Amino acid sequence: MRRRYKWVDRELVRMDPETEWERMISLYVSHRIPEFALAMMIYPGTMHMMQPALVSATLAHTRKLEDRPHRRFQDGNDFLVAWMVNGISSTAGRDAAERLNRIHKAVARKTPALPGNFDDIDDFVYPLVLLATFPHRLQTSLGLPGTTKPMKVAWHRWAQAVFRLLDRESGPLAGEAFPEDWSAMTEFAAKFDARPYEQTSSGHHVATAMMNFFAERWFPAPLHAFGRDLSRYLTGRRICELHRIGWMTPRRERLVRLFLKTLFRAQRMLPDHRTPLTERLHRTRLTNTRLKNLERTTARRPAR
Repeated sequence: MRRRYKWVDRELVRMDPETEWERMISLYVSHRIPEFALAMMIYPGTMHMMQPALVSATLAHTRKLEDRPHRRFQDGNDFLVAWMVNGISSTAGRDAAERLNRIHKAVARKTPALPGNFDDIDDFVYPLVLLATFPHRLQTSLGLPGTTKPMKVAWHRWAQAVFRLLDRESGPLAGEAFPEDWSAMTEFAAKFDARPYEQTSSGHHVATAMMNFFAERWFPAPLHAFGRDLSRYLTGRRICELHRIGWMTPRRERLVRLFLKTLFRAQRMLPDHRTPLTERLHRTRLTNTRLKNLERTTARRPAR
């Protein structure tokens, strides 16, 4: 495809990331990101988030990732669209933050055996840093160009703004410290990942469920093994070993890397989406009845 089809770049280059970061993120995500890319962020990102034993225990307690994975993925999409496409300053963006705060408080009340499971500030900073830096980390791991400098500024502003809308158990995060720029975010993530974490049965069960759902949701049955390998690669070897979900052979790893490189190269060649992400997600959105039917099917499956 000719360059004229890449209209998003022409718009982004005209914007100031210091003042128009919200519009930049909205334009990029709405017209550059496919639904599959959201899945590649949500599930591996969650496996990273549950490195602390308290987080994995909380996720295991809710069982939503194991028993209602379709609903969990759809809910995750709703939050990301509200914050990234509608914008953090929009009514939808603020309502999404308030909804997440209510969910966290409700889960905290139902888990008295896990005191403080929504009170560690780092557990709020880390997921937002992951979302902001994930595309850059993935592309550079493949030897491809990463996020541009203006988009790094925009993503940092975005993550910081979402952080300030959230509450922990002991109060709002608006006045708490957040990494001051892109470099500080990457440094924070590196230090968070370098902490000593213990293997847990809850981490293993939830990670296994997420990996299997990712493979089954996006790949036909003959390619489920490849889908699991892709999920592993996106998560990273260290996290896979922490959650005991295995790694892949060097040959299979090369195949996954080739697949991802092909995806990114195709994205650079193909035209940007004219149809906004919100409309594309609406076409594949499952009704509540369909979700309930899928959940009944999941509940009847034997444990693996």
